[in-house]
Amino acid sequence: MQIDIQCSPSYAIAYCFLEAGEKLRAESGSMALMSTGLDVSVDAGPGGIAKGLMRKGLAKESFFMTTYTARVHGAWVAVAPKYPGDLHVVDVAEATGGMFVESGSLLALSGGLADDVRFAGLGNIAMHEGATMQRVHGDGKLLLATYGGMQRFELADGESLIIDTGHIVAMSDQLRRSMRVGPLAGLVKAKLSGEGLVAELTGPGVLLAQTRAEAGLRSWLFPERGARNNG
Repeated sequence: MQIDIQCSPSYAIAYCFLEAGEKLRAESGSMALMSTGLDVSVDAGPGGIAKGLMRKGLAKESFFMTTYTARVHGAWVAVAPKYPGDLHVVDVAEATGGMFVESGSLLALSGGLADDVRFAGLGNIAMHEGATMQRVHGDGKLLLATYGGMQRFELADGESLIIDTGHIVAMSDQLRRSMRVGPLAGLVKAKLSGEGLVAELTGPGVLLAQTRAEAGLRSWLFPERGARNNG
């Protein structure tokens, strides 16, 4: 599969070119354009209804996913995220242990990849952040969407970094295993300062981060909802 990302970094769209017989699974509603020569099916994805319910209820992803199967070489489908921002392609290999993707960041994946929902920790629930992450594993290409721009950090063995959890897009398995989550300066100070939950990650591993957090956008669009929650 060849993926050509256009209109970056603010309003990115990905053109995915498939070989005959190749498959692309994408979030429901993400298709913007497509060529002829494709078969389209909609289902709950690998794992059936049970995993579809977990993906919808826990990871805030679509219950259904759309699968595009190329009947001819060069057939293509263009997918776009719901938020303005960038797209990033990750080559996932089974030997790396997969990638852990924050809720809402997975846009599409090639046919050689599978995904399942993993619990991210009690601290995330306490601070109303995403309680789950999706583990994507196998061999193939993963297409990630961000709100804002995308930045890549490669941490050396023993190197640490602190990130607001709202800016996490994805991380390698090694970083996920090292992750420690908590408020930046205690629960009370975190609420007063506007800072939320942070994660401390220790290498080796790769972190993909977004330059904006969706919570800020929601607060700007619906200020009365934030005022009710604070009250």
